[in-house]
Amino acid sequence: MRRHELDKHRRKLGEIRDILASMKTLAAMETHKLNRFIEAQKQMSLSIADIASDFLCFHPGILPEAAPQFDVILVIGSERGFCGDFNDRVIEELNRQFTVQARKQAKLIIVGSKLHPLLDESNEQNIYLQGADIADEIVSVLDSLAEALAKYRQVASFYVVNHGERPNEIVTAKLLPPFNEPPPKKCAYSTPPLLNMTAMNFLLELTDHYLFNSLHRILYLSLMAENQHRMQHLERATRHLDDSTEELGRKINALRQEEIIEEIEVILLNAATDQV
Repeated sequence: MRRHELDKHRRKLGEIRDILASMKTLAAMETHKLNRFIEAQKQMSLSIADIASDFLCFHPGILPEAAPQFDVILVIGSERGFCGDFNDRVIEELNRQFTVQARKQAKLIIVGSKLHPLLDESNEQNIYLQGADIADEIVSVLDSLAEALAKYRQVASFYVVNHGERPNEIVTAKLLPPFNEPPPKKCAYSTPPLLNMTAMNFLLELTDHYLFNSLHRILYLSLMAENQHRMQHLERATRHLDDSTEELGRKINALRQEEIIEEIEVILLNAATDQV
């Protein structure tokens, strides 16, 4: 009877393994899709940086002074589970970059349902947003972010804590104020760019494009890292299931051998009894 129970348990482990393998395949497919999006966003980031550099080279004093207002910190975690220490590493980076006092004074925007319960900050003005399961949902997350940021009109600095492009890389980026890099000492062109609007309006428009593209790319990078962590976590889980299934197979074979030996002993005993 015990052998049949072990065999039933082995079949259940096999079903679980098939589910995990399907989840791993979906995560791999999502990473291939995200790779294309991330490369496109990277090229856009480089273009915006070049435009800003050319513009600020001829308008070096146009950037406003940082106002003594509050900071906003965007923290991006995972929407789903099965991704190991993905969210724990984000929290470690947040704690390393910002003190408890700084976090209390700032406004936090926390993206990712699995990260929400891990960041139960006391500030009631914190905003909790749902993250993206797949790349196609990034746009809806951006819409939610835009609504959240619209509530904070007087922001001194805007930081983002998220998984970066390299494996296991956690970064803290300062998106606002924008274009903090000093302008080049020598301009790439001899004449200033021809604008059909005031320099300040152009800067505001360029900042909108910069912020939109930066958030787009950051969300793509975070979702890519989440899927990579999920693939690694599921790979370890499937290996563990394979080991458990193999061990169960050995136990089942041993029990079956014992049953066969017992059956042979019974046959021999019956044969001996018949001869008597």
